[in-house]
Amino acid sequence: MRVGAIDIGTNSVRLLIAEHNSGGLNKLVSQLRTPRLGEGIHQSGYLKEEAILRTIEALREYREILNDYNAEVIAVATSAVRDAKNQDIFLERVKDETGIDIKVIKGTEEAKLSYLGVISAIEDLKDQVLVIDIGGGSTEFIFGKSKEISEFNSINLGAVRLTESYNENVEDMRKEAKRMLADLLKDSNVEQLIGVGGTVTTLVSIREELESYDYNSIHGADLSKRDIIKILDDLSLLSLKERREVIGLEAKRADIILAGIVILLEIMEASGQVTVKVSDDSILEGIVYDAINRK
Repeated sequence: MRVGAIDIGTNSVRLLIAEHNSGGLNKLVSQLRTPRLGEGIHQSGYLKEEAILRTIEALREYREILNDYNAEVIAVATSAVRDAKNQDIFLERVKDETGIDIKVIKGTEEAKLSYLGVISAIEDLKDQVLVIDIGGGSTEFIFGKSKEISEFNSINLGAVRLTESYNENVEDMRKEAKRMLADLLKDSNVEQLIGVGGTVTTLVSIREELESYDYNSIHGADLSKRDIIKILDDLSLLSLKERREVIGLEAKRADIILAGIVILLEIMEASGQVTVKVSDDSILEGIVYDAINRK
């Protein structure tokens, strides 16, 4: 069975085409576009026309790839589309212009799929695990015990949302993140912190000075708090133009990376963790495994 999974988030739209074999997943295609569908939604409540057009263009490209691989298409949308007052219009336009049906999933289903993707790819799981997914509009917290989800929370704290609220004022971003995380992680019992999403994978890419994205260098890597603080300090001294030239940092992520790092550091502080393990496998892989398990 060949599955084409699409994840439509606030900042990025990702595609994975994969099939199952005895060793796990055979990944045939992995693509990323950053049309920033959720641009400005936290102020207006609506998806912008320009952002919709950018996203539809990315999905058109994906549709052509999917046709070549004859894959079953499963497309999900998360935070930005969940919040959008013009959600129905967006979904209809995508269907009309690309033929792709999008399912808008709740935070609980997003968590289930992400966790399934993570536990299928990380071998050295501890008993008490916290998986975090720092997105553009929200951050998900998935508490796991013995490979099962024990608790899930989602809060409206994301890299795009925080940047749009505080621009590049790191101190104000830190105060807001600390405020929103205080009660959520106050009594948490975390033995292992695992991060998924663009913030954590970008941090590894910056640290390793990767000229191009390398799954094998990123997946399973450990980031220390010291590493992360150094990168934040270095990036904070640069202008946006200079950040766009940093090796390992995708130019389109340069304006929101400070906010993403601030959120990560505050999560580590609140949970008492000094290291975060990076998983490049998350919701896309979870979608594929879920589809295979249901057959």
